[in-house]
Amino acid sequence: MTSEPACARFTGEPASRETYILNHGFQFNPEAWRRWLPEPIDLPAWIEDLPRLGRWPRITRGDLLQVGAAAHTGRAAIDILLGAYIWGSGLPSRRGPARLRKVFDLNNGDTERHLSKALQVLRGKGPEAAYAALHYGGDYRLKRLGPSFFTKLLYFLGWDSAAGDHRPLIMDQYAVIGMNRCRGTSWRPLGPWSADEYGEYLTWAHERASGWGGGTEPDVVERAVWEHGR
Repeated sequence: MTSEPACARFTGEPASRETYILNHGFQFNPEAWRRWLPEPIDLPAWIEDLPRLGRWPRITRGDLLQVGAAAHTGRAAIDILLGAYIWGSGLPSRRGPARLRKVFDLNNGDTERHLSKALQVLRGKGPEAAYAALHYGGDYRLKRLGPSFFTKLLYFLGWDSAAGDHRPLIMDQYAVIGMNRCRGTSWRPLGPWSADEYGEYLTWAHERASGWGGGTEPDVVERAVWEHGR
């Protein structure tokens, strides 16, 4: 497989980050999520401030990046986790809340503590170390919280504050499929992906962004390659 035809999209003009990334969002039903949350967890207060599009509010990457930058505790990280699941699930929302509820139910009350520690790792050692901490065998792994969602969490929490040279990015099966097509690699679409592979993915996305021109940010590459894989 050659990389040039598959990655022709990176030779054109990059999309505007304002519209392509920051406004990338979905509608959701807040009450459907509230019904699945364990006490005393509730939706964060900032959910009420989101704009409505018809019947339902709409949550965007820009919303989550803004509140994620201000998150400094495990409890605040839980709010970003909730937002990441809402953003990643959209409407209809039965499966998403059920999956999130299992994270709370299966981790013996450790969710807040583990997220607090992972946030410290992210901002102290960088996204690859935080990935390792939340991945299988990691010190702060949470059952039923896999890379497809915990990399969303790392992205929203650490875009402007993660240690190291690389910004965290979302990595899921479609991003991996798209990257395989571009690079001619054969990583397993459903994983597992090691922390080293996550680091390699970040390096590749950052290099693509630098070569695309116009001050392109790596999350523009991430979404483009995700759409290619989708």
